[in-house]
Amino acid sequence: MADPEQSNADQLAFWNGPGGPIWVARQDHTDITLAPVSDALIALAAPQAGERVLDVGCGCGASTLDLARAVGPSGHVTALDISAPMLAEGKARAEAAGIGNVTWQQADAATAALDGFDLLVSNCGLMFFGDPVAAFSHLRAAADPGARMAFVCWRSLAENPWMGVPMNAAARHLPPRPKPDPEAPGMFAFADPKRVSRILTDAGWGPPQLDKLDVDLDIAAGRGLDEAVVQSTQIGAVNSWLRGKPADVVAAATASIREALAPYADGAAVRLPGAIWLVSSAGG
Repeated sequence: MADPEQSNADQLAFWNGPGGPIWVARQDHTDITLAPVSDALIALAAPQAGERVLDVGCGCGASTLDLARAVGPSGHVTALDISAPMLAEGKARAEAAGIGNVTWQQADAATAALDGFDLLVSNCGLMFFGDPVAAFSHLRAAADPGARMAFVCWRSLAENPWMGVPMNAAARHLPPRPKPDPEAPGMFAFADPKRVSRILTDAGWGPPQLDKLDVDLDIAAGRGLDEAVVQSTQIGAVNSWLRGKPADVVAAATASIREALAPYADGAAVRLPGAIWLVSSAGG
């Protein structure tokens, strides 16, 4: 099991180092690809006018702005993330859209000083805590007594070909990787619904409801196969695998990714299946 403090330090270094600017540069594309996930989150959360919302792992603010519109001028959203570049992008987006009921806060949700809130929301941002029970306990303590939680997280890699197909294609050109710890912080750390339920109840939240949702994700964002390949190699696991590798290895992996994605091309779209959990809970 990874050391919680080291895991948190690694996340902080990545999202304020190489990760943050790359995601900012690719965010418009990512927003289009993940729109079905974001839409499902907002529907699950059902934010109401006047509510105070905490958006954990807000990134560049795609869901944050939808939440802010939903709660209206009488409500407020606190957008929390560890990445300064992504928070700056989210703030700029809010200003451009004339949305002023958001506070952008750079902090680790596991330890941040937080005001009370009615609703905790997260768009695939809660799977990275080094000590998830402690983190969710901290969030529960900050919440109002009747607060509720709604978040989305990825199911297993096997159920998410939109990530698995390019990863498998790239892996053919790289040394074998150690078998991942299914409970280590990362995109698939909440794939096991029993683990998610255990974490939340141990942290003082009410027994959660987890519902499956299957979606088709256009990883080309309507921009064609070549752009799907760029997206697949610029963010996520493949990017981290290829970073620092020799040019010939990167070129070979990229060619294999293009070949693997080609059968999924449909005009300007490249659609692959995605699988998420819809998780909701009330305060304990």
